[in-house]
Amino acid sequence: MSTYQELLARIAAEPENDEPRLVCADVLRGTDDARADLIQTQVALRGRLDPARRRALQLDEARLLTAHGSRWKQPLAGAQDARFSRGFIEELSLSEEQLAKHGQELLALEPVHRLTVTTRDGKGLARAAGQPWFSQLRWLRLEGGAVAGAAKALASAPHAGKLGGLVLSGADDEAVQAVAGSTALAGLRSLSISSSELSDAAAAALASGKLALERLYLSGTGLSDEGAQALARAKGLTTLRLLALNRNALSDEGAQALAASKTLTSLERLELSRNELSEEGALAFRSPKALPKLRRLELLDIGLDRRELEPVRKRLGPGLRL
Repeated sequence: MSTYQELLARIAAEPENDEPRLVCADVLRGTDDARADLIQTQVALRGRLDPARRRALQLDEARLLTAHGSRWKQPLAGAQDARFSRGFIEELSLSEEQLAKHGQELLALEPVHRLTVTTRDGKGLARAAGQPWFSQLRWLRLEGGAVAGAAKALASAPHAGKLGGLVLSGADDEAVQAVAGSTALAGLRSLSISSSELSDAAAAALASGKLALERLYLSGTGLSDEGAQALARAKGLTTLRLLALNRNALSDEGAQALAASKTLTSLERLELSRNELSEEGALAFRSPKALPKLRRLELLDIGLDRRELEPVRKRLGPGLRL
């Protein structure tokens, strides 16, 4: 394995670490590869810069991508939405068939760790997730016609343990239950199942599941007060820091249950916008004892009286969004 290949493998294993990227730039500079300039430019753009310096670097970035971007992307022909970040392609969109047939090859060419997969029957994802190279992924979005089957396959996959984020677009209760009870997804910290048709049984499964989640997105899922009550009793969600329940069927009863939760002790952000709450439900959060770590409460597009919610404003300040 060459030095470049070794560094590429290290970048894939440590996607947030800039150091191997900059070392890789030094290696490429010795071969007069303009990719070295792109790496250094995009890494620098992630830092704190004065406006003039940032603008100059953005112009350099645009020039490099215009001149060389198509050539650098050529080995990934067939993949979609390939974008450069800190000098490398980290995110792709693939069909399930492409992932099963070419995933190993594509992930060896670039340190891809974010992937959107359009599912067909779930079998291709199951084959891919059974291979060691699949452990390079840190974030996965499943969409298309077989999300439920693919999610269930993922829940028992032997090489999905490093996934930190999962988005299920169009999951059902059974898929959520499989994911919630998974031991294979031990690294999962963010789960989004928004805009899916779920019952309160899905919330109950998440509440009693085995995932150490920090962020849970359940907006637009049809969740009722019963589902909110299940989440409020969740012994399995003590690590949760963000809970998004926008665009559901929650009333004051659900809001009050969440405010009185004795298990959501780490929750810092709660989103309840576009639900059926009144001022009475919102006032359940006025006490510092109601979700003691709460810093942000979103109650947008409900039409609540700002004056009546002054006690909540006094507690949360600008963290209350109306």
